[in-house]
Amino acid sequence: MKKIKRQKMFSGISWLKTNDITLNLHRYGDCLLHCTVHISRGIHEFDNDVVLRYACAITNSGGGILHMKNVDYESGVCSKDLDTWWSGMEIKLAAMISSDDICNYFDMVGSYDDADLYLFIKSAEHISTINYHCRLPTDTATHEVSYQSVMKLLQKGETERQLSALPLIPTSYQYGVTHECLKQETKQIQFKQLSGGHSKDGKGIPDKIKSLVSKYVSAFANHEGGHIYFGIDDNQAAVYGEEMTQQDQERTAKLVQLRMDVIIWGNSSFIAQRGVHWDIQFFPLQHVPPRMKPRVVVVVSVCQFPGGVFTATPDSYYVNIQSHDVECWSFDQWKKAMLNPFQDKLELHGRFVKLPLMVPQAPLVFSLKHTLNSIKAKLFTGKSMKFPQPHHFLSGIGCRDTRNLICSVVELFSGGRHLSLFVNCWGLSVPLPPLPKVTCDLFVVSETHGCHLITFATSESNAIWAHSHDVAAYLKYKMVTLGGCVAKFGISTHIINDKNYLYVKSNISKKFYPSHFDMTSEKFDEVIDSLIVTMSAYQPIDFTTLNTTTIENILSQDTYFFMLTCDQFELLFTQQFAKELWVHSPPGAGKTVAAVQFVQELKRRGCQMTEILYLAENELLCSYVRSFNICQVLTRREFMSTQDNIFSDVKNVIVDEAQNFKDRDGDWYTAAERLTRPRGNSCDSSNGKQTNSSHLSHLERQGFFWVFMDYSQKVHKFNAGLPSVIGKNNFMMSEITRNSKEIFQYAMQFMSDPVDVGMLLLPKETTGFQQIDSSPRLGHDYKSGQSVEVLKCDKEHLKEKLFQVLSTIIDSGVNIEDLAVLVGSKQDKPAIKADVAPLLQKTDFNVEVDTVKEFSGLDRGTIVGVDPKVNTEHADLNKFILSLATRARDKLVIISTFDDVQRKLECGDQRKHNAENA
Repeated sequence: MKKIKRQKMFSGISWLKTNDITLNLHRYGDCLLHCTVHISRGIHEFDNDVVLRYACAITNSGGGILHMKNVDYESGVCSKDLDTWWSGMEIKLAAMISSDDICNYFDMVGSYDDADLYLFIKSAEHISTINYHCRLPTDTATHEVSYQSVMKLLQKGETERQLSALPLIPTSYQYGVTHECLKQETKQIQFKQLSGGHSKDGKGIPDKIKSLVSKYVSAFANHEGGHIYFGIDDNQAAVYGEEMTQQDQERTAKLVQLRMDVIIWGNSSFIAQRGVHWDIQFFPLQHVPPRMKPRVVVVVSVCQFPGGVFTATPDSYYVNIQSHDVECWSFDQWKKAMLNPFQDKLELHGRFVKLPLMVPQAPLVFSLKHTLNSIKAKLFTGKSMKFPQPHHFLSGIGCRDTRNLICSVVELFSGGRHLSLFVNCWGLSVPLPPLPKVTCDLFVVSETHGCHLITFATSESNAIWAHSHDVAAYLKYKMVTLGGCVAKFGISTHIINDKNYLYVKSNISKKFYPSHFDMTSEKFDEVIDSLIVTMSAYQPIDFTTLNTTTIENILSQDTYFFMLTCDQFELLFTQQFAKELWVHSPPGAGKTVAAVQFVQELKRRGCQMTEILYLAENELLCSYVRSFNICQVLTRREFMSTQDNIFSDVKNVIVDEAQNFKDRDGDWYTAAERLTRPRGNSCDSSNGKQTNSSHLSHLERQGFFWVFMDYSQKVHKFNAGLPSVIGKNNFMMSEITRNSKEIFQYAMQFMSDPVDVGMLLLPKETTGFQQIDSSPRLGHDYKSGQSVEVLKCDKEHLKEKLFQVLSTIIDSGVNIEDLAVLVGSKQDKPAIKADVAPLLQKTDFNVEVDTVKEFSGLDRGTIVGVDPKVNTEHADLNKFILSLATRARDKLVIISTFDDVQRKLECGDQRKHNAENA
């Protein structure tokens, strides 16, 4: 068949030319690396292999562009030279990504006579590696592993086998004779003859054994273990031995020991021991011809070892997002990055689903089944697409002309679905220093026009173009490596002001990328999904968001993330610039999660710890938030008893579980709210004039004042010190994720119809989203399989009953740290603590004992309620039971000694049973 000579190299059908790419290189919002190539030479000559290193780094870092300076373009090269050079590269690239469809990952633009060649690279679905430095045996040799094989090795969990499990080693050998037990090489036995012939490298036998032994050790250890026989011919299996003195043998043993110490056995810190994991033995030959020096057979043995045995750290690279340098993974980083997409926490699968993020460095993210689609449904309304989001950011831009210009730009994308987001708001932060002439950056994802990063600035400069590029590249990096987007897409950058609006308008529809990067409906959904994941996923141990975390943190052991619920996302996305906000929700909807997330956002904006005050009634809840070390944290009583000068730096106040507050120690509300006002002005009550806080405008407030509360859990009937919410900026969350379906259905029987629900419903224009249903609803279908247990016993048998219940729970395998015993009053705590003390014989940890009130805002997997009771003059029993029940995630047991309470508890249980049957 006649070969068709390639005259020109193009990508897709867009017919991009290298001159156009070079001219607009500053408009590509991608990871961009530069190198020089010699297409007239081999792929490993003249540092041509830099292409493989850089391509590997880009596939592992979200995709991007490799710009190659063609040194030979004026040196008489022809199309065949580029064909030969690139075909060699393609073979290596295909092996690097472990795929034969490299056309879906690499788009080459350029010709042999172009000064510049460009390689557009899409992220791979797993870590790309040039050389694994890991081998497996065949019956005659060893070979490099593939991606599929190395993944199996990395996930092997069995213990290593002993050397004694290997085939027996003969102890007697005769020169020139094939041993009866060593007639054939196998996957556990390999022969190598080194003595005799001419040594081209001048190495002695000890050095030769050292250089050859590694690949056999890796191959055997990764399979079933085995022996390498040095001194046996691999053609006829005849024994000729190796010519070695006693000194040579000692030196060989030392050199092999050094090699074993360099080999990576499962992880970088493990040191293999001679006699346990490997060994080396020397056996003298008999009947060696008199003219020859003494000879020995050298046998190196290695056991089967799990987790992968590597001769060196695999050659795998990434682009450091901070320094933009190409760096090589350490072995432990590489291994974790390889395994990360396959990590899981099966115990979370009841309530949540694991997001299928199959990208390099993929984080482990869990979400409710419907969250992504629910958030998208609210994002893509007519109003939300008409204006840039969040809309409060736009009103904060002082120049009216700039605001109008931003709205005009958004209108350019009005055809089809699109989303316009201001950068450096909640969830979409970029850690770059601000530039004086840059007003803001707008990220636009359009179904018809693709992705664009538009920088609004008063002028153009190289620094501003660099800023625009860095913002776009950072966003794409996060969306791919953290959000899981594997689609081919690019981000075009623009700088716009009043003077160049028409020019930029014409560039919006211009194609800068190969046609394979064009946006489609499927790609649009994938890009938006990744954007939402990046914005809303947070780490439960400290509530840091996925967008602000580091790759090192993601690759650390047992790191996982939760996605915010749709309600929490909407709250933080739409209300992040509301200076005063009242957030209402039923128990278990995640008020504290949202509160701490907002504290983290204030810190991201530059607030110091001393400028943020978190208040709660509950000391346990305060201790929990205090453990994050992100702000000042006080209980209401501590706050009221502290001198005012302690709060001189405070500008922002977050009040959590406000329904539990009391005004018996003074007007806490006015004292807290006053901290968010400018100091020393007419609004301050320090001059003797009290100000009505309900008339305080946003402009008069210097910081944020957010109040989180749930009237359905307001057990006590005392005055909480809260003003009326009428006329306030209110937000309602209603989606519950904490409780199992059994506990949710039981608890809702005690949920009284809230008197204030009607006034808390918000008009569309206040939220930017559609109307919110305020009725509590469960966000999942998870059933724990454990019905709520209501147990009756006499007062004198309470201790025995409690001990029996707790013993049964602990014996069933429940983690005692995920268990709490809740009582009705502080007076009951000492006696119950004494009752559970004998359980220390079963466990090393104390059982948590507290009151329902003091445990407000917290939860455990298993809750045991003991003798729930209230003074009906001061508290509401229904709300008390509701608060008790909703502390439990999976299992709820209530023990009662009062007949009237027992009837109410069982009545609630019967109503739940009837509801289930209905």
